[in-house]
Amino acid sequence: MGRRRPDGASEAPSGAMNILSWNCRDSVGLSGGLALYWHESLSLDAKAMNSRYIDAYVTAAEGEPPWRLTCVYGEPRTEDRHLMWSLLRDLHQQADMPWMVIGQMIDFRDVLEVCGLDDPGFAGLPYTYDNWRSGRANVKVRLDRAVANNAWAKVEHLVAPSSDHLAILLKCVQEEPPPAMGRRCRQYEVMWERDPSLLVVIMDTWTELGSLLHLGEVADGLKSMMKRLQDWSRKKFGNVIKEINKSRSRLEEHMSMNADRKEIREANDRLNELLYHEEMLWMQRSFIDWLREGDRNTKFFHRKAVWRARKNRIKVLMDDDGVAHKDHDSMAAMATSYFTSLFTADTSLCADPVIDLINSRVTNDMNVQLCAEYTDKEIADALF
Repeated sequence: MGRRRPDGASEAPSGAMNILSWNCRDSVGLSGGLALYWHESLSLDAKAMNSRYIDAYVTAAEGEPPWRLTCVYGEPRTEDRHLMWSLLRDLHQQADMPWMVIGQMIDFRDVLEVCGLDDPGFAGLPYTYDNWRSGRANVKVRLDRAVANNAWAKVEHLVAPSSDHLAILLKCVQEEPPPAMGRRCRQYEVMWERDPSLLVVIMDTWTELGSLLHLGEVADGLKSMMKRLQDWSRKKFGNVIKEINKSRSRLEEHMSMNADRKEIREANDRLNELLYHEEMLWMQRSFIDWLREGDRNTKFFHRKAVWRARKNRIKVLMDDDGVAHKDHDSMAAMATSYFTSLFTADTSLCADPVIDLINSRVTNDMNVQLCAEYTDKEIADALF
């Protein structure tokens, strides 16, 4: 999220400008104001904005048709809500394209019907705001929502352990499953250092290995150490992403059942710790060593690592006949064939004319001496 400058405006996260573009409207003091961030892989054209909305056209990829995104923050005062209603009606008349409106909306039912915007439904908790008070003072309401002119997107309410508002996840495209990867390289994980038993595992492993006398034994010892750490990590940490999903579901279950505040707080703390593990995991994979571990910008690290992997991924290869291949097996076979041919000697070429132009520097006597068997004296001189 952005920071506040002394003049009240919003700043982009430190370092994130390499991966995020941004636009914002000034706040009033330390409250209010809107900020819109988008990934560099998207093309976003901000059309209009004020202190209550940002209207933009979004293109996911080159050649794809754009869709419209309007982020709104509804008027809190009842007597001023007609201003936002009129604004949405005007925006509705400006373009005929897929349209998504997302943000805080109160008493918008009539204007949504006029604009042809429907609630596409959602997954998750039935509210997006919780004031975290106990008893009869607790307020849970669906303040924030997403509406669209067609059911072309999916909406999910994500529990947020450190906010009174739930995050709204908007899924606009069907994500393709990543291709099956080969054997993964084992590596040391920084997040292991969050557990004090790591040092015990390392000490016990080196003690069991005993003294290592040469580099071969050291290399084997390091392999054994990494295998022991991986086994320990699977039992101690498991799959971080899966554990986050389980913990989020557990927190959502506690919140939906109005569980005891102590249980909710424990689930919150557990989710926060797992999110910190995820941050360190992505930080390590992002090759960004100029940000400290405590900067807590997980999305930046994740996007940087994923975008680098996406740019390096080969999606299509064209063979000698001009036929494009997209499936993993065909591209792997083409790559293997190409490099095999590249590094194989061409039998149709004769090197003799070129070799004849080079003056010989090794005589027959020298060649006999070089090809002779090693003598005992030569071996002794080399060893002792």
